[in-house]
Amino acid sequence: MTGRELLEKLLASYEASYDIERTCSINGDIYDAHAAFSVTSAKYVLVKKAELWRADCFEHVFFRVKDSLGVDDLERFRLQVASYIEPQLVRGGKKWPEKNHMYTYITGVFICENGIPEEARQAVKSFRFVKNYNWTVRGYSEVRILVFDMENKKVFGNRAAKDLVKGYTKAKVIGPF
Repeated sequence: MTGRELLEKLLASYEASYDIERTCSINGDIYDAHAAFSVTSAKYVLVKKAELWRADCFEHVFFRVKDSLGVDDLERFRLQVASYIEPQLVRGGKKWPEKNHMYTYITGVFICENGIPEEARQAVKSFRFVKNYNWTVRGYSEVRILVFDMENKKVFGNRAAKDLVKGYTKAKVIGPF
């Protein structure tokens, strides 16, 4: 399976729940796809106007197929998160996200054809970006990094992506079959 084939397979699985945009540009960098997800949960009594609580949850997933992943690619992604993705897509250019915001996951999915150098692997493992809004009263946002190593048929990610790694490994998305 090639990286492009895996990308199509992943996008097909995201298609039912996410809004998918092919070829997304952020500050001059082109991503193969951007998938956006939002869900609202609420509890009310008798009528919807008597709402007890509401929670809005979001995720933005950025897909990129590359020959290899370097430390500079991860730093570029961190810069894009800090300068555009988090302030514009999460907060909408405001100081805080909207009132009922619970969390936003920003997920970078890198599909690498020719393996990953050890220093890049360590940079992925130690990657961390968490932002709390108003002492978490307005929720938080967190970056998850997920890497598919096509050459070695491995899936790994940062600590925040632990559940994603576990799920994709269990599903044997890239083998061995």
